[in-house]
Amino acid sequence: MFGERAAQIVALIVMLALLGGVSAMIMTGPRIYFAMARDGALPAFFGRVDPDAGVPAPAIVAQSAWTAMLILTGTFESILTYTGFAVVLFATAAVTSLFVLRRRIGQPRPGRTPGYPVAPALFVLMGTIMTVQSIHYAPVPSVIGIGVIAAGVPVYLWSQGAFARRRAVLSAGR
Repeated sequence: MFGERAAQIVALIVMLALLGGVSAMIMTGPRIYFAMARDGALPAFFGRVDPDAGVPAPAIVAQSAWTAMLILTGTFESILTYTGFAVVLFATAAVTSLFVLRRRIGQPRPGRTPGYPVAPALFVLMGTIMTVQSIHYAPVPSVIGIGVIAAGVPVYLWSQGAFARRRAVLSAGR
């Protein structure tokens, strides 16, 4: 609409935003793996900390390898479709859990949710709409995304058994 130069500027802004997102995922993802390993939900390997740098190096290497694989094997659009679908789906599920936890925990609640129940309900509604629209307009990548997520279910179930003893040991030591 504003010409080739404006298109280049917008493309640069989008690229910088995506680099910021990748950087954030490379920084936060490994810390999640680290915490999960410390809780016994992932192999202890991910909970190791580099003694010199003080960072969870194996988890950072794993997250970086996953990010590199996504970048090298997909187009910009496919990466957005696959990862965007999963991010929206899981964010919607996480916010939906607020309603479940409110019912289960009762009073007093450990945390506050501003705008409850309207704000989370709107988030869940919009997330659901976005998920349905993604399935409608990009069915193949959405089904592949669901397949990848579903493939994680057996891994999760296996980890529950494989790491249950380790979690029990960790809990006893706290």
